[in-house]
Amino acid sequence: MKKQLTVKEKWMGVWFSLGTLVLVMLAAGLGFYFAPPNENLQTAPSDSFFWMAWLIVLPTWGIATWLVWLKRNEADIRGAMVLYVWFLLGIISFFPLTAVTNQSVVGIFISDIIGIVQSLFILWLYSRYSKPAIYWLIPLVVWFPITTYIKFINL
Repeated sequence: MKKQLTVKEKWMGVWFSLGTLVLVMLAAGLGFYFAPPNENLQTAPSDSFFWMAWLIVLPTWGIATWLVWLKRNEADIRGAMVLYVWFLLGIISFFPLTAVTNQSVVGIFISDIIGIVQSLFILWLYSRYSKPAIYWLIPLVVWFPITTYIKFINL
């Protein structure tokens, strides 16, 4: 028999999913305003392509994190939660770093390579706690090679 989720557990799903989305989108909005990361790309989809991708990637990553969080009474998930915060801060710091490097394509490319490594590490770690989380992480794991390739062809 499956355990019924409490109201708190259900709301945590909303917070992980929408909270991740809102936090990163606010950082992205400020970042795009002050230093558009795609400004120096010769060959790239429009900015709306990136915004639409994030509307999928971020909430699904939040749901995967929530699924791991639900295992908190069965396993020590602190490492996974620290990784979530670390990666979240890394994504948010992408925008100020883009501004500091004057929208350097090489800098953005390196950030995306780091994102590939981090997303694969998240996939591996989350899979230890929740098999369904693997499916929710597919957009994140697929996204970083796509965006890295876009930057690579612009080097």
